[in-house]
Amino acid sequence: MCNYNKHKLFRVRNIRMESILKKEGSLMEKAFNNEILKSFHAINKLLFHVTKQDADKNGLTVGQLFTLFKISANPNIGLVELADKIKLTNSTVSGIVSRLVQNGLVEREALPHDRRSVTIRLTQKGEQKLVEVFSSESLLVEKLEQIKQLPEEEIQNLLRLHEKIKNILSE
Repeated sequence: MCNYNKHKLFRVRNIRMESILKKEGSLMEKAFNNEILKSFHAINKLLFHVTKQDADKNGLTVGQLFTLFKISANPNIGLVELADKIKLTNSTVSGIVSRLVQNGLVEREALPHDRRSVTIRLTQKGEQKLVEVFSSESLLVEKLEQIKQLPEEEIQNLLRLHEKIKNILSE
């Protein structure tokens, strides 16, 4: 095909795509210009910001902090299971764990029956780090305590709605 015909075909495809996007664009705009979606996005962004302040103050990334917390709640957890709980890829979690091992906050232990598999647990230094992070000076703990001051009925309604939304999104 000569360059002229390639260019003409490209223009025709572009015109078709623009037409489709104009029709579909209004549907996409409605989907992403939704008050519920905006609210979830804003809350997620604020939670990340508060958590990041606590992590930064303690020389950690948000991923490292969340990983420490999950390991604390699940001692001797495997890497695949940890990645599943954190909702990150195995390779991402492996990198986070490697940095935590380098910093002496967690340790890996090979399983005697399968040397390729390892379990991960906090070291004493890692346990101490979590205590420091979630001390009375933790901004996240402070904000969560303020949220817990909302009327119990409102909290239960919020949790019920979140469960319904999770069910709808997971169908």
